[in-house]
Amino acid sequence: MRATRRAVLVGGLALSLAACGRRSDVGAVRAALQSAVEALPVYVDGQVQYQDSASAGTTISGVLTLQGADRTAVAASLEHVLEAVARTYRDQADVRSAFVRLEAHPAGDSATRVLTTEVVAPSSGANTTTDDLDAHFDL
Repeated sequence: MRATRRAVLVGGLALSLAACGRRSDVGAVRAALQSAVEALPVYVDGQVQYQDSASAGTTISGVLTLQGADRTAVAASLEHVLEAVARTYRDQADVRSAFVRLEAHPAGDSATRVLTTEVVAPSSGANTTTDDLDAHFDL
């Protein structure tokens, strides 16, 4: 009886811990984010990366080439991308707040770069988060 009771308690604890530590489907989230960005008319090239790990945290990152002849136009294009990322990310299962570190360049000019933090300032710290994007776009 004692061994059975212990097994039930250990099993229940394992299930509880597994539920608390639930992680998103990294491949599915990355694919959804990439598709959302590629569907935008401002998208030219580049990849959106997604990482969700207990040790390294949760991050959306990438280097994108976007429509725009100058820094101001690329910043406007990046704002469209960030809104699409925020809306798409909210619809994914088991996601938590993530750092957003996207960088955008105009086509043919990789020296000009616009960072996420230049378009949506972080509410605290050095990095913009998905919570900051939600607030910025009133989501």
